[in-house]
Amino acid sequence: MKSKQIKLLSFGEVLWDIIDDQAYIGGAPFNLAAHASQCGLDAYLLTCVGADDLGRRALAEIDRMNVHRQYVQTDRQHPTSTVTVRLSAKGQPAYVIHKNAAWDFVDVRKDMMAGLVAENFNVVCFGSLAQREALSRASLMSVLEALKGVPTFFDVNLRQNYYSRELLTASLQRATVLKLNDSEVKIIADLLFGRNMTATEFARAIQGKFPVRVILITMGAKGCALTEGGSVEICPVRQVAVVDTVGAGDAFSAAFLAGWLRGKTAIEAATMGNLLGAFVASRRGAIPDYDNEIRRWLGL
Repeated sequence: MKSKQIKLLSFGEVLWDIIDDQAYIGGAPFNLAAHASQCGLDAYLLTCVGADDLGRRALAEIDRMNVHRQYVQTDRQHPTSTVTVRLSAKGQPAYVIHKNAAWDFVDVRKDMMAGLVAENFNVVCFGSLAQREALSRASLMSVLEALKGVPTFFDVNLRQNYYSRELLTASLQRATVLKLNDSEVKIIADLLFGRNMTATEFARAIQGKFPVRVILITMGAKGCALTEGGSVEICPVRQVAVVDTVGAGDAFSAAFLAGWLRGKTAIEAATMGNLLGAFVASRRGAIPDYDNEIRRWLGL
């Protein structure tokens, strides 16, 4: 049963991933909101789609996934984007993301901001990709300022060259929970600290410089490393036959937040995240239907 007391706001891109000539609704913020809804949270999406067929199809998918869309804008000048996804033999994705898509131009006006403040969200989720253009970046920062005091979940989600030291620093200064993968640790450690770091060194450096309470480093089949209060714990993952990993990280995030916001410890919530992430990696597409087994594991 969906909890009406826990509200999640996900800011950023909604798009269509093209995998093996098939179109799948995607974008990390959409995937996160969709999985959060399936995990029983009230999920809201703040994004922008084009006034085109793909935009209309995206709105229909948002509705189908039971994600609230009163904060989804429509842009008549910029199209709903598509992203070409190529999978390696191990199911790892590589992305080609085109610029000037509708989600680059999210424009939060005064009336929308008043509505967002009145929602009393329990968490605001954001990433780096949606900040690649000035308007969406400014809108996000305005939302985070208006909702100051609400916990935030920053999923780094580095893509192509759409990030910088300045962007990452500004985001980390506003992050309560930081989620990234082990490859992103290497990039960010070099950008921010100028050297290679172990997960423990990285976590201590981040928490020494930024107000980040929890750090989640996903490591694929090795599970995830979790840091809270300075200590690093490894949370193993159930081994599965990987079909593709698109959306697995977003599923991890949603299940983690569903557990954490309901009062579970960070390690308990990360275990839930690993379960759902592995399930999604074992299926085609970013948001496969949940089966009875995964629902039992998640306590749904």
